[in-house]
Amino acid sequence: MKNKDIGILIGKKNYSESSLILTFYTELNGLSSFIFKGARKKKLAIFHLGIYELTFFKRSESELGIINAMDLALPLSEIYSNPQKTILCFFIADVLKQTLKVEGRDALIFKFIREKICLLEVKTDLYTFPLEFLTGLIVNLGYLPHFEEANASYFDLQKGVFTAIESPYSYFVDEQTAEQLKTYFEGNYEQTFEKETTKKSLELLIDYYQIHIPNFRIDVSLGIIKDTLYSYA
Repeated sequence: MKNKDIGILIGKKNYSESSLILTFYTELNGLSSFIFKGARKKKLAIFHLGIYELTFFKRSESELGIINAMDLALPLSEIYSNPQKTILCFFIADVLKQTLKVEGRDALIFKFIREKICLLEVKTDLYTFPLEFLTGLIVNLGYLPHFEEANASYFDLQKGVFTAIESPYSYFVDEQTAEQLKTYFEGNYEQTFEKETTKKSLELLIDYYQIHIPNFRIDVSLGIIKDTLYSYA
């Protein structure tokens, strides 16, 4: 029996001389992997974070489905022609591979990822995008930090609180960094912050991910976006 779903591509690897294994976060089935036979011979352009309509067959006893047809569900061009946006696609896909490890549908997370991909297509100022995405994703995953004091000077990564009290897991945060993280966790991205502040906020948030998401390591892709978006050369 053929099935249909909408999937966001977050991973691909060679399966044979002619085929690929593709991993999607799908609208109806959550995290799902498929064999796409003949994809390498056809030399198809298959993009990370591409949003595809999938037609597939899957046996109940098998972990992998078989793709019969795969078509773009949403035409995107800018994120695959703009080098900085293409790098961000790899970064976001890397994040998703390491955070979405449990099968099962989550409509809110699928909607969030789709909306951020559409935003990336049209966004012009890119240096805040990684922080926007990571704050929104961690909230959807259920790890929203709390602010104990209005003028908190420490972020306790273990407890997930911004506080005035220093602890073994707390990091000092300057006023602008604390303000940016607070406004972004609230979903407000209109306020302007300096590039250096955004870089510090991003590094602190990555540390928070590493404590709360098992085996979360994005050193390579993080290094690339730092060189791309936060270089002052």
